[in-house]
Amino acid sequence: MYLIIDNSIDDKISLHYSLNTKWVQRDFAVDEGMNILSSLQQVLDEEGEDLADLNGLGAVVGIGRFTATRVAVTAGNTLAYALKIPIIGITNIDYEDFSRKLKDVPIGQYVSAKYSGEANIGKKKI
Repeated sequence: MYLIIDNSIDDKISLHYSLNTKWVQRDFAVDEGMNILSSLQQVLDEEGEDLADLNGLGAVVGIGRFTATRVAVTAGNTLAYALKIPIIGITNIDYEDFSRKLKDVPIGQYVSAKYSGEANIGKKKI
């Protein structure tokens, strides 16, 4: 099973996952108390899969809010580290491109967050 974490849209978590060759997109509303890990657990439970069934991950970077990008990257990197699986950062969701790129990534190489704009942390307001 492959998983792409997309946290780039306000108030929504999108998980894209493949079972064999079929990709499925599931969206979860953040205002219903969902987060990335609880959303992932719900998908795994409904599909009859376990975390150990994950073979590779992707995290959407370069679009969306600063904090949302950091959360997606942190969750993805943590899962990749714990499960000893590869992870890549992607800017657009293209399943064929994702699968091709993931094959070239070594286990232990992690994703850095890339942002759609400059961070405003610590800047003085005018």
